[in-house]
Amino acid sequence: MALEHEFYLIPNTIDVERLWMNRVNNPKIIDSVVIHDDIIQYVSDTLKWIPSRNPELHGTPISAGINYYGVTLFDKDSAIILKSIFSSWRDLFLNSPAVLELTGEFVMVQDGEQSGHYEKLAYNRNEVIHQFEKIISFSDRLSEGKFYLYHCGI
Repeated sequence: MALEHEFYLIPNTIDVERLWMNRVNNPKIIDSVVIHDDIIQYVSDTLKWIPSRNPELHGTPISAGINYYGVTLFDKDSAIILKSIFSSWRDLFLNSPAVLELTGEFVMVQDGEQSGHYEKLAYNRNEVIHQFEKIISFSDRLSEGKFYLYHCGI
């Protein structure tokens, strides 16, 4: 099973504390997109710049970036930076060949001595761009102040 990050556009009137348990066929979810964990890890340094909230903690405190293993809430305050970061990655990836080849994590190999190699990742460029464009579109909706983007980590 591939590790994935789920993003849900929801109205800001929804109970975010329990949404992660009720995501399947929830009529209150407006739209969603799933992004592979390798892609999220590739852009992860830049995701740390996005204002966010943690709905798992009391009072949904202000934070930054994504909760990799849990849930994250993006709101109106996140919209501009979220859109800018995903637009920048989209624009960069538009210059790649149809097969988007990236360098992944370093993998250790134990053969009597420590050595290893970097994973070679290959994705359909157009699929990744489409996923990023959905996040960009969700960011536009966030700026209206009536919506949240709810992220479920791996």
